[in-house]
Amino acid sequence: MVPLLIGVGTVRLVSDVWKADEYNREARHVNYEAFSMVESASRKFQSQREKLDETLTKLANRKRGIISGSLTKFVNVYERIKRIDFDEMHSVDAEKSLALRDENLSAINQMISVSGVQMSTEQTLGTFLFSWEYGGIGGAIKKEARINLDVAYTRSDEAEVIAHQTDTARLAVEGITDKAESVLKLLTMMNALFLKSLQYTSEIIDQRGSNKRNYGVDDKKALMNCMNFAKALSDVLKAPLFDSNGKLSRQIDETLTTGNEYIKKIQAVR
Repeated sequence: MVPLLIGVGTVRLVSDVWKADEYNREARHVNYEAFSMVESASRKFQSQREKLDETLTKLANRKRGIISGSLTKFVNVYERIKRIDFDEMHSVDAEKSLALRDENLSAINQMISVSGVQMSTEQTLGTFLFSWEYGGIGGAIKKEARINLDVAYTRSDEAEVIAHQTDTARLAVEGITDKAESVLKLLTMMNALFLKSLQYTSEIIDQRGSNKRNYGVDDKKALMNCMNFAKALSDVLKAPLFDSNGKLSRQIDETLTTGNEYIKKIQAVR
């Protein structure tokens, strides 16, 4: 009887050890799956975040470059237009006037002045991507969300929650990236067309000189289009990507719609 009991006890012991090992393997598998789930979500988020950082840097530098380059050229061309002293300059009708409103010219000159200041990368992002009212060199630079994944991967349901939150954050970052890329594309197209308008305007002034009688209706229209283009471009440049709270500004969608419609209008008359 005793040997039999010993034999049964041994079998049970071996069975229990085997079962415990099976449970441990299953637990390790669940933990590994949970860790992999979170790790994968985290990797995707980090990749999207890096893409966003790259896009925002490009956008801020593109804005700064257009302001310091194209808008500066425009101000010089506009000074030449003013010296011609067209009768239309004194028109109260903004659409028929060959003069920019004082506030528009002042805003352009302000942007040009700021664009020439030495800035760090963070200052450039803060200045050119946030509202000018809250931005400038001193404002809204530290508006950056940080997501920490310092959580113990102990249960699969916790991992699912973390992975879901990380995926949600990634989708939000992806949305911001898409919006920034849209603004970048719009500015690139507008700037290319604006530079052509500037060149054409300069050529007209070179040919016609400073006597207003030398300018025909089409010449004046070309000069007026150039000034309207400068206003439209400066409006896009001023439009903030983020509001003072670091969220996507409501203004940006309206700016994209208006800007793209303006491009279609310009291309239609060419």
